[in-house]
Amino acid sequence: MTHRSFRNVRVLAVIVFCASSLVAGRPTRASAQSQLEEVEQLTRLGRADEARVLLAEWWEGDRADASRGDLQRGLWLRGRLTVDPVQAELDFERLAVLYPSGRFTADAILRLAQASWAMGDEDRTRTYVATLERDYARSDAWGRAEAWIADRGPLPPPGDTPSGAEPPGGGRTERQAAPTRSPPTGPTGAAAADPTMNYFVQLGAFADEERAMSLYEAVAAEGVDARVVRVAGSQFTHVRVGRFAERAAAVELLEELTSRGINAALVRDDRAESPIRD
Repeated sequence: MTHRSFRNVRVLAVIVFCASSLVAGRPTRASAQSQLEEVEQLTRLGRADEARVLLAEWWEGDRADASRGDLQRGLWLRGRLTVDPVQAELDFERLAVLYPSGRFTADAILRLAQASWAMGDEDRTRTYVATLERDYARSDAWGRAEAWIADRGPLPPPGDTPSGAEPPGGGRTERQAAPTRSPPTGPTGAAAADPTMNYFVQLGAFADEERAMSLYEAVAAEGVDARVVRVAGSQFTHVRVGRFAERAAAVELLEELTSRGINAALVRDDRAESPIRD
């Protein structure tokens, strides 16, 4: 071997070593996909606790560098695996709002419809089913929805859609918002219901008020102007950001927060808020 050939081999070896070191120091997209596939495999085998642990490791460690597809997959898996129904609803709502054409979105909306039915909220169930039929009629999820509805009988006749039943993705019948104004407050200090200011970005809803306060303090430390409130008719403590008349403004804030790695979901709700911390 000539001196030049030997030198070229040494240079190539250094390049390979450096590349290997970079890969070893940072998970590749393929390894992230393999980790999520392992989570799904554990779930299929009924090993939910192990799946949750592995998913939590991925969520905390690799999510920041994940592809758009893996982010959707991670949300879908967390929504399915969590034992917290509020967290599941938030994850499925995020799929519907942020990824309306995503691989898991139709299934997420079906899950939201089934959860609403289980809670006795017929109007919200109807809203989700209508969204599936209108926007996802060619999906497998719509076929399962039809079978599910047939098994339980037809939905009751439509009534007034309750607050909070925002169609995933906004739907195509969104009404024009009235001019923005600050919500009035009553003698109890609770923000009165205001149908013109009913879009929020919600960071979480908790049965344990201390968990809500912990989240509030964490996001406040990152410069997020959040508030902690109770909502009329809800047993949970809510952590929310913003108050908007127009859905587009709320979506803009939602995207800004999620780009910073903050879990959030779009909420439409004109029920009165009683501030705990604002």
